[in-house]
Amino acid sequence: MTATSGEIRASFPAITGLIGKTVVVKYGGSAMEREETREGVCREVASLHQLGIKIVVVHGGGSEISRMMERVGLKPIFLDGLRVTDSEGMRITEMVLSGTINSDLVSRINRSGAPAIGMSGRDAHLLKGLRLKGKAGEDLGNTGEVTTVAADSIIAILDGGFVPVVSPVAETMDGEPLNVNADYAAAALAGALSAEACIFLTDVTGVKKNGEIIPTLSRLESKRWIEDGTIYGGMIPKVECALRALKEGARRAVICDAARPFVISATLCGDALSGTSITP
Repeated sequence: MTATSGEIRASFPAITGLIGKTVVVKYGGSAMEREETREGVCREVASLHQLGIKIVVVHGGGSEISRMMERVGLKPIFLDGLRVTDSEGMRITEMVLSGTINSDLVSRINRSGAPAIGMSGRDAHLLKGLRLKGKAGEDLGNTGEVTTVAADSIIAILDGGFVPVVSPVAETMDGEPLNVNADYAAAALAGALSAEACIFLTDVTGVKKNGEIIPTLSRLESKRWIEDGTIYGGMIPKVECALRALKEGARRAVICDAARPFVISATLCGDALSGTSITP
C-alpha cells in the first residue's frame, strides 16, 4: 500500500511544515528483502519529493553481498559483527552496492515520479574514511568507518531538484575503496546536512521496554538504557547510530519498521506508533 503526494498531504497535514527541509532515510538490512516493502519505500520517497521535501536515501545491502560472494565461491567472513573485506570481497561489495542495488533503487524512485541520481561515497569525495581494526587489532581489510563528509555534491543535487541515492562505499585519503556500515554513513551524512531527521528503516518496530514500543527517548535515556541492559543485542548499534546522527548535527533520529505503510510520513509527523524517536 502506497500513497500519492496528495494522499500523504491529506492523511498527514503536518507534513507541509517540512517542505524545503532535508531528511535522510537509511534503508537496508533484511528490510530490503521483501519486494513489496522495497517498492513501497521507493514510492513514498518519490511522493515526499513531489511535496517539496528534500530526501536523501542511503542504502545497505549486506545480504546481497554475501549471496554474490557465495555465488562466485567465496565465503563471507565476519569478526565481532564486522565484515572482513579483502580485495576480491571489496570488488564484489562495490559492484553490488554501487551497481546492482543502487541502480535498482534509483530506477524504482524514477518510475514512481521523482528524478533520482545514484552515487557512491567515492563520488565527488563524498565520504572519506579510515580502515577499521578488530577488537584485538585484527586486520579487517577494506572494512572502514566514515571520518569526513564533503556534502557539497549532495546539496547541489538536492537544490537541482533530484533525489540522491547513496551507496555506502567510501574511500581512504589515497583513494582506496572502503566498505562502510550504511547506518553510520547515513548518520554522518545527516549530521553534515543538519538534517531535520535521520530515519533508520529496519525490520523492527522500534526500541521496546517490557514488550512495549517506546515512542520517544532522549539522548541521556538512550545511553543509560544501553548501560543497564534495557537496550541490548542488535538494537544497540541501531541506537548508537541514531545517537551519532544527533551528535553530528541532525535534529532527531528515528528507528522504525520499513514495512509499515506510509512509515516515513508518519514518522516525520510524530506518529507515536511509527517507531522510536531519539532526540537531544
